[in-house]
Amino acid sequence: MNLKRLEHLVAVAEEGSLAAAARRVHLSQPALTRSIQTLEEEAGAVLFDRGTRGVTLTAVGRMVTERARRILFETHCLTRDLTLVRQHEIGSVQIGLGAFPAAMLLPEVLCLLHREWPGLQIATEVSDPRALLDALRAERLDFVVIEQSTVPTLAELEVQRLPEESAGLFVRQGHPLAGRPVLLPALREAALVSVVFPPETHERLRKVLRCKPGEALPFQVESNDFRALTYLAKHTDAVLLAPARAVRDETAVGSLVPLDVPGLPAMTMQFAVVRLAQRTLSPAAGRAVAAIEAVA
Repeated sequence: MNLKRLEHLVAVAEEGSLAAAARRVHLSQPALTRSIQTLEEEAGAVLFDRGTRGVTLTAVGRMVTERARRILFETHCLTRDLTLVRQHEIGSVQIGLGAFPAAMLLPEVLCLLHREWPGLQIATEVSDPRALLDALRAERLDFVVIEQSTVPTLAELEVQRLPEESAGLFVRQGHPLAGRPVLLPALREAALVSVVFPPETHERLRKVLRCKPGEALPFQVESNDFRALTYLAKHTDAVLLAPARAVRDETAVGSLVPLDVPGLPAMTMQFAVVRLAQRTLSPAAGRAVAAIEAVA
């Protein structure tokens, strides 16, 4: 049995005559008759009683017609859903983000996706790069957005760099270090707070801050809850290390201000979209990546 013959069956049943059904399905009456006869042969039963006043369903014909209607309905629903998925109006995407990309990009990305594709189902996970890469390899995430330097050089991963972001050190208004040049020794004695960094990033920061051999980085708090970190920096004497864009709203209203550290090299951060190289992105995931590129 094929779907066309089932459509012909339903048309004849609803129209009550072969002539009217033939016009409905855009076939000649002989062609429609052959289609119904073929369907009866496949079913091994007579589906219609033919009379001078038209055709009526047999008991078997009623059962087959009811099933045919359900099959055609589900087929039409499937076709519609696939079309909507291709148009990104429904579907789902699982995105992993490091704490900094989440703070900088996620609000705008979610607004853009919700505005343009309100039926899209989105799940996000904010964590450290290692955990996110493990979830990506296990195919629990469609892609991740993390610091490029934390991505291992592996053939299984495809890396798409985003624009570089400037970074700095930020404190509350009235902080003892605010409003004056800060020397590196004083900075190394401050209570730094930031996201959870991998060991290689810790080593880079040691060089940037010119730590002495054996001198530990002065991180008082490391957390992937960036909202908590900004709150901490606004209400204590903690010094927040972050991309400037992540605290754009706070610096705009003056609740956080950048430190002036003359001996500190310019700090930048490079983030990237990472996905499995051999896995084709779903239309929904492709749209989410495009949204990230648009706001980055």
